[in-house]
Amino acid sequence: MELHFRNRYVSRVWVAVMFYSPVTCRDHGQWGTRGWWAIDPGGEAFVLNTDNRYAAFYAEAANGAVWTGPYGPMYVYQTAFDSCLNIGSTAARRVGTRLVDMNGYSRYYVNLVA
Repeated sequence: MELHFRNRYVSRVWVAVMFYSPVTCRDHGQWGTRGWWAIDPGGEAFVLNTDNRYAAFYAEAANGAVWTGPYGPMYVYQTAFDSCLNIGSTAARRVGTRLVDMNGYSRYYVNLVA
């Protein structure tokens, strides 16, 4: 399943994702984390190909808006990253995430709106 994000917001948005990755991250919480995709207003980004129907995301806009939620936490960095959930680093900050249920769709879109 492909996970895509569409920026339907008025400002540039940066997206980070958390996804089930039991092989790569087996010793570090079994969930992978990646960020950042910069998406301009009206744009979209392909961020993940997975066999698992669930993923989670956090996003923040240039004007300070955030898309956060009760799942996680996920650890994000200031610069681009590709990591695992439980790799400790003092350079990361904790954020909450929103759950994505792709429910078997081959291509799933998350629309980021106000």
